[in-house]
Amino acid sequence: TPLFFDENKMRFLGLDVGRKTIGLAVGEILATELATLRSPKNIDFYSSDGRKLAYKEIGKVMEVEAIEAIVAGLPVNEDGLPTEESDKIRDFCSEMEKTINAPVHFVDETLTSFMAEDMLESQGADKKEIEARVHQLAAELILQQYLEGDEGS
Repeated sequence: TPLFFDENKMRFLGLDVGRKTIGLAVGEILATELATLRSPKNIDFYSSDGRKLAYKEIGKVMEVEAIEAIVAGLPVNEDGLPTEESDKIRDFCSEMEKTINAPVHFVDETLTSFMAEDMLESQGADKKEIEARVHQLAAELILQQYLEGDEGS
């Protein structure tokens, strides 16, 4: 059982999904960055092999962290329309929802990676730490947005 687990609150897993990395965060009321999954060299997470690998790792995290639902970020254009990347993320999450058997919710993640990078820079993080943590911090921002009720779809 995770630390500070409250059985009355639903636990969520926040995801910042990308081709080569997936940032992870967990939370009930407050989101906390957790880890970053990195794809093997010649595989991306949108490919069949990459998806299987990602779903397996995400499933393990969900079990260890007692996660009940997932929140993924979707980028949108300046005009509010979905991007090519958001279509890939929806496909990835749709298959994941069936594979892992957990509901997936979406929020607008526009600029979360930029915000995460700025936050890390302002905390004095060096380039290596920023690279290591930017996606999991973006996942934290995505999940916190959802937990605060600014839900997407």
